[in-house]
Amino acid sequence: MLPTPIITALHIAPLDVGHHVGVERQMPVGAAVLTAMLQGPQVRFSLDSCILRPSDPTDTVLLWLDRHLMREGGTIAGFRLNDAIASLDRLPGAEWSPVLRAIAGCGQQYALDLIARADGEPVTFQQACARSGILCAPADAGRRFADWMRSDVRGIAHDAEVDALATFRLIIRRLAVLNPIARGIVGAIADHFAAWLEQADHPAAQAHVADLLSVAD
Repeated sequence: MLPTPIITALHIAPLDVGHHVGVERQMPVGAAVLTAMLQGPQVRFSLDSCILRPSDPTDTVLLWLDRHLMREGGTIAGFRLNDAIASLDRLPGAEWSPVLRAIAGCGQQYALDLIARADGEPVTFQQACARSGILCAPADAGRRFADWMRSDVRGIAHDAEVDALATFRLIIRRLAVLNPIARGIVGAIADHFAAWLEQADHPAAQAHVADLLSVAD
């Protein structure tokens, strides 16, 4: 596929609520998005996140995603989007949410789902990033749960934004492989993205700048 004028990389922030009792049970507590908007020769980027505190209404995340993903003709991209849909579907009111249909590619948006396998087994997001030499947030379930219980979501938001940026980097690489015709467009987007990272004041962006520099060295 060719890049659409709006590409939004989506990452759902999971919380392992069963970690402290030895049971694997995850729930979505938020999301982060990196949006690239092609405007003539320029590409505008924006990074944003929404993380629930324990006392927040549970429909906050879905309403936030509605505002950020429901642009007609845009592309919603992510790693294993079906997992994101299954996670969000656990939230109250999800059955009425148009954003879930959009993520599934059933709305007025395109969906680009990155899926990887190795030796016949699904590759996790962390494994995909490691194989590609791309920075992602550490999977520290205990720390995230403890922070969330204290309503301290700053670290969770930072991790989600780091992973949204990592998702976008994976997407850019994949788009160039999927369609050789798009390679020049994707290369230009990648150049604008690198320049934006250097100028952005987001700590997550600065983490990726350091990662790109380490790769260059």
